[in-house]
Amino acid sequence: MKGYTQEQKITYYQIDQKGTLSPAALLAALQNVAIAHADHLGYTLEEMEKRQCGWVVIHWHIAIEHMPKHLEQIRLDTWCSKCRGLQAERCYAIYDEKGTVLAKAMSRWVFMDFVKRKPATIPKEMIEAYGSNQPPAIEGEKFDMPKQQEGDVVGHQEFVVTRRDTDTNRHVNNVKYLEWALDDVPDEIYDDMTLKDIRILYRKECRKGDIVRTKTIIQPHPKGICGKQSITWIYHAEGDILAEAVLIWEK
Repeated sequence: MKGYTQEQKITYYQIDQKGTLSPAALLAALQNVAIAHADHLGYTLEEMEKRQCGWVVIHWHIAIEHMPKHLEQIRLDTWCSKCRGLQAERCYAIYDEKGTVLAKAMSRWVFMDFVKRKPATIPKEMIEAYGSNQPPAIEGEKFDMPKQQEGDVVGHQEFVVTRRDTDTNRHVNNVKYLEWALDDVPDEIYDDMTLKDIRILYRKECRKGDIVRTKTIIQPHPKGICGKQSITWIYHAEGDILAEAVLIWEK
């Protein structure tokens, strides 16, 4: 199978108050191993800048078994399950030192022409390099989001996007949206429950200086077990939805 593997030790700046890898650091680690895979194949940031094209993520789904602890050694595997047309699906698996699965994830990406600001066809040589028609990390993944949008409102924010929120493309990095959603989650959920599932849908980009608003609701656990589901909508000041984050928490 065509893919890429990276090992790392969980550092202090990656953990939260529970002493385990924070959700944002988990998402950043997945993003970093994807970049490392691209670098390994010769599609570095510098190379893609020359080509004036690149990838934009539109979906994440992360299913978590256990978060690794401070100083724990982990292995991250990544590969493409689909890569054709305008889109690709990238898979991930995270293992501990014993080979036990800690988390599995899938993401969907659109290949973009940054000059025309529109999706572009993935080059044939890139499809061959990444591979396609490989097994998905999460069987039957369709990147569905909840249709039920009612619940107890528990959080609102309004803030201005700053330089530290942006990445090399000069728009907000995808990890920031998860951080904003987590900021709205009540302490009694974040502190007393365990995050087991993350789904994020990105709709529009935002940039430095933009005014952003959030709204978060809490629902019962979708499987009826002891836990909660939080849904956060992230809006542009004009009212357009920028992203939606759905987090499932369990006791």
